[in-house]
Amino acid sequence: MKLSGRAYAKSNRFANGRTLSDLRDRTLLALSAVTTAILFAWLLYYSSYGFNLSAEGFHLNSIANPFAYSINSPPSLFGFVYHWPYQWAGRDIAVLRMANVTLTMALGWMLSFLVIRRLWTVGWPQAAVLSAGIASLSLVAFHLWLLTPNYFTLTFQSVLMVMIGLLLADRRGRVRQIVGWILVGIGGWFCFMAKPTTAAAIALLVMLYVVVLRRKSVLPLLGAALVALALLIVTAYGIDRGVTGLVTRMVNSADLEILLGARHEVSFILRIDWLEASRGQLAIAVLMATALLLTILIGPTHELLASLALAAVLILTIAIALLGTDPISIIPSSLFLVPAFICLGAMFNREGLVLRSQTPTSIALALTFLVLPHMSALGSNLNYWFAGSMTALFWMLAVVTFLSPLAQQGRGAATLLPLTVLAQFLTASVINTAMLKPHHQVKDLRAYNAVTPLPGGGQLVLSQPVHDYLATARAQARAAGLEVSTPVVDLSGRSPGLLFVLETRALGLPFLIGPWDSSPAHFGQPWPTVSYSGSNAAAAEALGRENCADLAKAWVLIEPTGPHHLDQASVMATFGAHQADYVAAAAFETPLNDGDDPNAHRQFLFKPLRPIAKAEQSCREARRQ
Repeated sequence: MKLSGRAYAKSNRFANGRTLSDLRDRTLLALSAVTTAILFAWLLYYSSYGFNLSAEGFHLNSIANPFAYSINSPPSLFGFVYHWPYQWAGRDIAVLRMANVTLTMALGWMLSFLVIRRLWTVGWPQAAVLSAGIASLSLVAFHLWLLTPNYFTLTFQSVLMVMIGLLLADRRGRVRQIVGWILVGIGGWFCFMAKPTTAAAIALLVMLYVVVLRRKSVLPLLGAALVALALLIVTAYGIDRGVTGLVTRMVNSADLEILLGARHEVSFILRIDWLEASRGQLAIAVLMATALLLTILIGPTHELLASLALAAVLILTIAIALLGTDPISIIPSSLFLVPAFICLGAMFNREGLVLRSQTPTSIALALTFLVLPHMSALGSNLNYWFAGSMTALFWMLAVVTFLSPLAQQGRGAATLLPLTVLAQFLTASVINTAMLKPHHQVKDLRAYNAVTPLPGGGQLVLSQPVHDYLATARAQARAAGLEVSTPVVDLSGRSPGLLFVLETRALGLPFLIGPWDSSPAHFGQPWPTVSYSGSNAAAAEALGRENCADLAKAWVLIEPTGPHHLDQASVMATFGAHQADYVAAAAFETPLNDGDDPNAHRQFLFKPLRPIAKAEQSCREARRQ
């Protein structure tokens, strides 16, 4: 039967419109894929830039020689986990950082892909591109520009692994389910190695998800628990020759944290922090959420306008990454506020369609993703909203899950694409801010040009002040006779990175942290900076666990006028030493920076004068007293 002229023209217009719409969607997906690749390559390229002498020095000392210490502060075993990857990377810090970024991104991509394929009617190629864009938000974990593996990144990676396992276990197929529960067990073990408080919370959350929310059999959960327990027992024997030794290590480590005054008591861990946000940030979050909802719900009559807006945001995102422009300041609290306002706005659209159409699976997943950032932050002495923002991907996945009823209207890709673009824009803004203002370093990483060789044959590109500081200290220390693996007592309270570069062994702990002033809040804390009022007592306790033979031949690093220096006389007296027992072998200035402690201070490296036998005897006598 032949169509009339009018019917044929109408059919032709519909076909042309559909073709143009498909072409726009493919173009936007391709541009989104390019944006994701640029964001990932951007972070990989700059992985060799910058070095936080305090935080990353602590991380590297913990990773390079984790077996040297009988306690850990904080109570984390992340150094043992990353020790072998550090060796496999040839002790090259840049390679280790790249591996850390890649693993974080890969796990985030896998989880995002599983969520989209589980709840949305989207084809495999589209799901791969969209999930990669959403997963770029996992890179926000590095918003302090601490790319070296640490207990925060290990916590995030292990929770991602647990959630990947749960989603695999929810799918059909016995092999997938077995692999899923094994991943849950392995992720739980990694989580304990990173942060025991989070591991306990995640174990409880998994039980609630499986038994209460999903009403599944408890037997597979027991299997996952057995996998985690087996790995933990093997770990205990590998580290401390038995379960009793590992338990003793963790108990002593927790006691040391209380002595340090780091606010890790149980009464302080179980708390509710205030989400701090200015009116400007609230306005920005509302505008971004409104724009996204309009893009999603605008309807087919304005698809061209929505497509142009998304393309413009993607181009702006690429410009932020490549040019370092800073069009809008995104603070960590916005990483929660924007998803929260999106969900709130979606609840009132079309007479609550999104809210009324939720399935038990979507409800369970959305609630789980919503609380995961706080579970990841549990036990931190930072504001939980700030610490949780490092895992902001979970908040975005909560939105992806909550909006899944829109997939029933055949607009899966059209709905997910704006969320993907938003995730990419937030990622670029936050990471760009981190590069412009790296924590405790000179501003603007892109301007660094001092190539600095480091232990293991690798090298980093540092600011000129940090390069000069490390080069001067290393040259003077070697000229004074400081050899590789020489034990050193760091009483500067903030220089573990220097000890790592000098290839010495930091005694007591990888980082003998000094007292901090009660300065205004930082890291989003609603209270003053953690003062670490028990720093001297904690340092004495940690050094008391070292052999007198090592302390007798140890060099000493001091910073008399430094803002965080430990009390030299009282700490040294605990192992029977006094300043007269040493001679100043080197002196150098700390680097200027744009952080909380911008000024330079003079450091001195002291060489022991006494015969080792006499120093050992004094150490034993001091301990007996």
